Amino acid sequence: MVGSEDVYRDFESRVIPVPLVIYRGDRLNLYGPYATYDVYRPGNLTASLILSPVFAGYRESDSLIFEGMDDRGYSMAGGVGLAYRPGRWRLSVNAIHDLLNVYSGYEAAARVSYVIPLGSVFVEPGIGAEYQSTDYVDYYYGVTDDEARPWRPEYTPSGTINPEVSLAFFTRSLAGGMTRLQLTHTTYGEEISDSPLTDAEQSFGINLSFGRMF
Repeated sequence: MVGSEDVYRDFESRVIPVPLVIYRGDRLNLYGPYATYDVYRPGNLTASLILSPVFAGYRESDSLIFEGMDDRGYSMAGGVGLAYRPGRWRLSVNAIHDLLNVYSGYEAAARVSYVIPLGSVFVEPGIGAEYQSTDYVDYYYGVTDDEARPWRPEYTPSGTINPEVSLAFFTRSLAGGMTRLQLTHTTYGEEISDSPLTDAEQSFGINLSFGRMF
């Protein structure tokens, strides 16, 4: 289950149930709709190909602020990532691009976290930052000339950086599987927070998952 607040005006928090199928092969890894394929693994470094859904967008009926606007849809993105795991540290960088030409842009992210064992539970605090390209931000937060109204001016933003902090808890001791709860706080860049479609600068997300190997 993926749940998050949204910065759109008068837009309720969204909860997206995601079917979770976990598969861990020698190189191919599936985690629900997310997939990675390891192409290079020297020591603690892993280089992978990434397939990732983009759960963003809205329908005109979601809020009065979208009245007269075209819907903005979900998409699927793909790209490359690097992960480095020395001891309890987790460092990663990745870049993904829209594969379905929905928004025709890309995202790039860098994150670092540290795993702390507390009995049967592990705690993982982390920080990161995500860059969203001009095409991405304009598609999801921009207002075209045809969509502009006196109360909703035309808006053409550029790319922006969104810092985030996270705290995850996970354990292997429940029902014979892996349970993970991750809380993420994101602060959006000015190109997003200044949009006439938004009324907040921050959001809070919850990701709860359970997986069991068969």
